[in-house]
Amino acid sequence: MPAALRLCFFGDSFINGTGDPTGLGWVGRACASQRTASPDLTIYNLGIRGDKTAQIHQRWQVEAQARLDGVAPAQRRLIFSFGANDSAQDIPPQHTLAEAECLLRTAQAYARTLFIGPAPIADDAAADRRIASLCEDFAALAARLDLPYLPIHGFLRQHRSWMDEAGAGDGVHPGAGGYAALADFIRGWAPWQGLFD
Repeated sequence: MPAALRLCFFGDSFINGTGDPTGLGWVGRACASQRTASPDLTIYNLGIRGDKTAQIHQRWQVEAQARLDGVAPAQRRLIFSFGANDSAQDIPPQHTLAEAECLLRTAQAYARTLFIGPAPIADDAAADRRIASLCEDFAALAARLDLPYLPIHGFLRQHRSWMDEAGAGDGVHPGAGGYAALADFIRGWAPWQGLFD
Protein backbone atom coordinates (compact mmCIF):
# COMPACT_ATOMS: atom_id res chain seq x y z
CA MET A 1 0.00 0.00 0.00
CA PRO A 2 1.37 3.46 -0.85
CA ALA A 3 2.54 5.47 2.14
CA ALA A 4 0.25 8.24 3.37
CA LEU A 5 -2.69 7.17 1.22
CA ARG A 6 -5.55 9.68 1.43
CA LEU A 7 -9.19 8.87 0.65
CA CYS A 8 -11.90 11.49 0.15
CA PHE A 9 -15.51 10.31 0.18
CA PHE A 10 -18.05 12.66 -1.40
CA GLY A 11 -21.79 12.27 -1.39
CA ASP A 12 -24.95 12.61 0.60
CA SER A 13 -26.33 11.17 3.84
CA PHE A 14 -25.51 7.60 2.80
CA ILE A 15 -21.82 8.52 2.64
CA ASN A 16 -22.20 10.46 5.90
CA GLY A 17 -23.71 7.41 7.64
CA THR A 18 -26.88 9.17 8.79
CA GLY A 19 -29.00 6.89 10.97
CA ASP A 20 -26.15 4.71 12.23
CA PRO A 21 -26.04 4.92 16.03
CA THR A 22 -22.37 3.90 15.99
CA GLY A 23 -21.47 6.84 13.76
CA LEU A 24 -19.45 4.58 11.44
CA GLY A 25 -21.74 4.23 8.44
CA TRP A 26 -20.43 2.08 5.63
CA VAL A 27 -17.38 4.29 5.09
CA GLY A 28 -16.00 3.77 8.60
CA ARG A 29 -16.64 0.05 8.47
CA ALA A 30 -15.20 -0.48 4.99
CA CYS A 31 -12.04 1.42 5.92
CA ALA A 32 -11.47 -0.17 9.33
CA SER A 33 -9.39 -3.14 8.14
CA GLN A 34 -7.39 -0.88 5.83
CA ARG A 35 -6.43 1.32 8.77
CA THR A 36 -4.97 -1.76 10.46
CA ALA A 37 -2.85 -2.51 7.39
CA SER A 38 -1.67 1.09 7.03
CA PRO A 39 -1.56 3.30 10.14
CA ASP A 40 -0.87 6.32 7.92
CA LEU A 41 -4.14 5.96 5.98
CA THR A 42 -6.26 9.12 6.22
CA ILE A 43 -9.98 9.13 5.52
CA TYR A 44 -12.06 12.24 4.88
CA ASN A 45 -15.81 11.68 5.04
CA LEU A 46 -17.27 14.61 3.10
CA GLY A 47 -20.85 13.43 2.86
CA ILE A 48 -23.49 16.11 3.42
CA ARG A 49 -27.06 15.15 4.20
CA GLY A 50 -29.45 16.37 1.54
CA ASP A 51 -26.81 17.11 -1.09
CA LYS A 52 -27.81 16.62 -4.68
CA THR A 53 -25.44 15.92 -7.55
CA ALA A 54 -25.16 19.57 -8.54
CA GLN A 55 -24.17 20.55 -4.99
CA ILE A 56 -21.50 17.87 -4.83
CA HIS A 57 -20.26 18.94 -8.25
CA GLN A 58 -19.99 22.52 -7.00
CA ARG A 59 -18.03 21.73 -3.84
CA TRP A 60 -15.97 18.60 -4.31
CA GLN A 61 -12.94 20.04 -6.07
CA VAL A 62 -12.20 22.78 -3.55
CA GLU A 63 -12.71 20.35 -0.66
CA ALA A 64 -10.49 17.69 -2.25
CA GLN A 65 -7.73 20.13 -3.12
CA ALA A 66 -7.67 21.46 0.45
CA ARG A 67 -6.89 17.92 1.62
CA LEU A 68 -4.94 16.39 -1.26
CA ASP A 69 -2.94 19.04 -3.11
CA GLY A 70 0.06 18.42 -0.83
CA VAL A 71 -0.13 14.67 -1.47
CA ALA A 72 1.52 12.92 -4.43
CA PRO A 73 -1.05 12.06 -7.15
CA ALA A 74 -0.34 8.35 -6.70
CA GLN A 75 -1.56 8.61 -3.10
CA ARG A 76 -4.88 10.37 -3.83
CA ARG A 77 -8.20 8.50 -3.91
CA LEU A 78 -11.72 9.82 -4.59
CA ILE A 79 -14.92 7.89 -3.93
CA PHE A 80 -18.28 9.32 -4.97
CA SER A 81 -21.84 8.20 -4.27
CA PHE A 82 -24.88 10.37 -4.99
CA GLY A 83 -28.20 10.56 -6.80
CA ALA A 84 -30.82 9.51 -4.24
CA ASN A 85 -31.69 13.11 -3.37
CA ASP A 86 -31.99 14.03 -7.05
CA SER A 87 -34.50 11.21 -7.52
CA ALA A 88 -36.39 11.99 -4.31
CA GLN A 89 -36.81 15.60 -5.46
CA ASP A 90 -37.69 14.53 -9.01
CA ILE A 91 -34.83 16.39 -10.67
CA PRO A 92 -34.83 15.47 -14.38
CA PRO A 93 -32.34 12.64 -14.89
CA GLN A 94 -30.70 14.41 -17.82
CA HIS A 95 -29.72 17.23 -15.45
CA THR A 96 -28.30 14.79 -12.91
CA LEU A 97 -26.37 12.93 -15.60
CA ALA A 98 -24.90 16.11 -17.07
CA GLU A 99 -23.68 17.22 -13.64
CA ALA A 100 -22.36 13.76 -12.87
CA GLU A 101 -20.45 13.46 -16.14
CA CYS A 102 -18.68 16.79 -15.70
CA LEU A 103 -17.90 16.02 -12.06
CA LEU A 104 -16.56 12.54 -12.73
CA ARG A 105 -14.44 13.50 -15.76
CA THR A 106 -12.71 16.18 -13.69
CA ALA A 107 -12.27 13.81 -10.75
CA GLN A 108 -10.65 11.13 -12.93
CA ALA A 109 -8.10 13.65 -14.15
CA TYR A 110 -7.20 14.53 -10.56
CA ALA A 111 -7.02 11.17 -8.76
CA ARG A 112 -7.94 7.51 -8.92
CA THR A 113 -11.73 7.53 -8.68
CA LEU A 114 -14.53 5.10 -7.85
CA PHE A 115 -18.26 5.65 -8.29
CA ILE A 116 -20.89 3.90 -6.16
CA GLY A 117 -24.54 4.14 -7.11
CA PRO A 118 -27.35 5.53 -4.96
CA ALA A 119 -29.07 3.45 -2.29
CA PRO A 120 -32.78 2.58 -2.13
CA ILE A 121 -35.28 4.26 0.14
CA ALA A 122 -38.20 2.63 1.92
CA ASP A 123 -40.82 5.35 2.29
CA ASP A 124 -41.45 6.57 -1.29
CA ALA A 125 -42.02 3.91 -3.95
CA ALA A 126 -42.10 6.38 -6.84
CA ALA A 127 -38.83 7.99 -5.79
CA ASP A 128 -37.26 4.56 -5.32
CA ARG A 129 -38.24 3.59 -8.87
CA ARG A 130 -36.53 6.75 -10.09
CA ILE A 131 -33.42 5.80 -8.09
CA ALA A 132 -33.40 2.36 -9.71
CA SER A 133 -33.64 3.94 -13.16
CA LEU A 134 -30.88 6.42 -12.35
CA CYS A 135 -28.65 3.52 -11.30
CA GLU A 136 -28.93 2.13 -14.82
CA ASP A 137 -28.17 5.53 -16.33
CA PHE A 138 -25.13 5.85 -14.08
CA ALA A 139 -23.91 2.42 -15.19
CA ALA A 140 -24.00 3.54 -18.81
CA LEU A 141 -22.22 6.79 -17.95
CA ALA A 142 -19.51 4.98 -16.01
CA ALA A 143 -18.98 2.56 -18.90
CA ARG A 144 -18.49 5.52 -21.27
CA LEU A 145 -15.98 7.05 -18.89
CA ASP A 146 -14.21 3.74 -18.21
CA LEU A 147 -14.84 4.40 -14.53
CA PRO A 148 -15.32 1.61 -11.94
CA TYR A 149 -18.98 1.71 -10.87
CA LEU A 150 -20.80 -0.37 -8.27
CA PRO A 151 -24.61 -0.39 -8.38
CA ILE A 152 -25.90 -1.01 -4.87
CA HIS A 153 -29.63 -0.37 -5.24
CA GLY A 154 -30.66 -3.90 -6.22
CA PHE A 155 -28.49 -5.56 -3.58
CA LEU A 156 -29.78 -3.34 -0.77
CA ARG A 157 -33.40 -3.51 -1.94
CA GLN A 158 -33.28 -7.24 -1.26
CA HIS A 159 -31.37 -6.93 2.01
CA ARG A 160 -33.64 -7.13 5.03
CA SER A 161 -31.46 -5.23 7.45
CA TRP A 162 -31.20 -2.20 5.15
CA MET A 163 -34.89 -2.01 4.25
CA ASP A 164 -36.26 -3.01 7.65
CA GLU A 165 -34.07 -0.55 9.53
CA ALA A 166 -34.88 2.24 7.09
CA GLY A 167 -38.58 1.49 7.33
CA ALA A 168 -38.47 1.44 11.13
CA GLY A 169 -36.58 4.73 11.22
CA ASP A 170 -37.08 7.76 9.02
CA GLY A 171 -37.99 5.73 5.92
CA VAL A 172 -34.66 6.44 4.26
CA HIS A 173 -31.64 5.70 6.45
CA PRO A 174 -30.79 2.31 7.94
CA GLY A 175 -29.08 1.62 11.24
CA ALA A 176 -25.88 -0.24 11.98
CA GLY A 177 -26.96 -3.52 10.37
CA GLY A 178 -27.79 -1.97 7.02
CA TYR A 179 -24.56 -0.02 6.82
CA ALA A 180 -22.60 -3.13 7.86
CA ALA A 181 -24.17 -5.07 4.99
CA LEU A 182 -23.26 -2.35 2.53
CA ALA A 183 -19.69 -2.15 3.86
CA ASP A 184 -19.27 -5.91 3.38
CA PHE A 185 -20.62 -5.65 -0.18
CA ILE A 186 -18.23 -2.83 -1.05
CA ARG A 187 -15.24 -4.56 0.56
CA GLY A 188 -15.81 -7.50 -1.76
CA TRP A 189 -15.66 -5.32 -4.89
CA ALA A 190 -12.36 -5.70 -6.74
CA PRO A 191 -11.97 -1.99 -7.64
CA TRP A 192 -12.34 -1.10 -3.95
CA GLN A 193 -9.63 -3.60 -3.04
CA GLY A 194 -7.47 -2.16 -5.82
CA LEU A 195 -7.59 1.29 -4.25
CA PHE A 196 -5.09 0.11 -1.68
CA ASP A 197 -2.50 -1.36 -4.07
